[in-house]
Amino acid sequence: MRSKLLITFCLLAISVNAQCWQKISAGNQFTAAIKSDGTLWTWGDHQYGQLGIGPVTSDVGAPVQVGTANDWSFVCAGWYSVFAIKNNGTLWAWGQNTYGKLGDGTNTNRNTPVQIGTDTNWQYISSNLNCTMGIKADGSLWAWGGNLSGQLGDGTYVNRSTPVRIGQANDWVSISVGSSHNVGRRSNGTLWTWGVGINGQLGLGATMFANVPTQVGTDTDWAFATAGEQHGVAVKTNGTLWVWGYNVQGQLGDNTTVNKTTPIQIGTDNNWLNVQACNHNLGLKTDGTVWVWGLNTSYQLGDATITNRTSPQQLTVGAVVQQVIAGGSFSFFQVANGTIYACGNNSDGMLGDGTYLSRQTPLAIFQCSGLGMEELEATQFTLYPNPTQGIVSLKVENMTIREVEVYDIFGKMIYSQTAVENELQLDLTQNQTGVYLVKITSENNRSITKKVVVQ
Repeated sequence: MRSKLLITFCLLAISVNAQCWQKISAGNQFTAAIKSDGTLWTWGDHQYGQLGIGPVTSDVGAPVQVGTANDWSFVCAGWYSVFAIKNNGTLWAWGQNTYGKLGDGTNTNRNTPVQIGTDTNWQYISSNLNCTMGIKADGSLWAWGGNLSGQLGDGTYVNRSTPVRIGQANDWVSISVGSSHNVGRRSNGTLWTWGVGINGQLGLGATMFANVPTQVGTDTDWAFATAGEQHGVAVKTNGTLWVWGYNVQGQLGDNTTVNKTTPIQIGTDNNWLNVQACNHNLGLKTDGTVWVWGLNTSYQLGDATITNRTSPQQLTVGAVVQQVIAGGSFSFFQVANGTIYACGNNSDGMLGDGTYLSRQTPLAIFQCSGLGMEELEATQFTLYPNPTQGIVSLKVENMTIREVEVYDIFGKMIYSQTAVENELQLDLTQNQTGVYLVKITSENNRSITKKVVVQ
């Protein structure tokens, strides 16, 4: 018989004092963000310490603050790792450290921020499955982590656990890391790629590998470029959209599922601003409209279906959009008044709305005035055992419970009890194995939701 686990959730609902998010970065199954007051917050999956809040083993479905510092200026949520830069230009990292991708000289996971070196001129970071790339204020390019396919670009296939400079150019203006390839731009408008290219994701006209940055064509009018998981997307100065690489789920948006080894133009529109890419794509035009295409197995395209889209489809968010953010299987949209909408997979709480319910269409999650969440007292919410064979004990401190509800993962209520004590047992023995959501509501209608696994 499985040994019983006691899991205690110390929950602090968010008091944001009318702060807005100034930077949001969506990782694989979690999110990191900086508020306008310079504080740093995370939510979602925490299995490798990527939330940066210490040795917590459970998911966190609502934003929690990382430390107390209020001088953060940049954050990047990668593949179970986070990189953040402070106002003084120092670089900090935490989470999964496979192949040394945190850059601290070790392969040890970190559950709180650690400073990477002593340099004070870091400007931008991008990270994904195996490696990390960074640009300093002097325009130099740096890399660290896994390098078995040459994705670091240093001309070798040797892993690096601390940052190494890539070439001598000092005019890099952007870098984007895919699952095993990288896309970068230089100030002269040229486009460069390196790493794995077996699905055409290097855009070099062949399925190949490159262990140094290699120029894509000869054009000098690239204004924006990003790496999806195995494809590339770019916008030229004339506002046209170009794509290349893996296309089995329609990631390229050319109305086919055929890979492309060189950049091809999508349509004739000339008002594209930028695109955020994962296995799905979120495109933003200069008029504030959002266009989506690619993989859609978890509602990440927000069109109320789980149908992949092989060409850009306009998505109605509810207001003019200023920023799009693509996570592993979820999406965020920030509109002009600062409100954040979200859709897609929420199994680990990565949408940050305090639940674990997936959203089929964009839902307003955070607003600048209170971000849609009220402050609660620190609350001890204990569910045990978890996982369970069916009988779950629930105990709550510092909160008067008005109602307890249990939902399945699709949001269907299967149990409800009102006017309950602060300690009770839930009988789920008649339910199928799987994940369930336990929601407790206080007498003043504030609520907390956590997951329980029935085996």
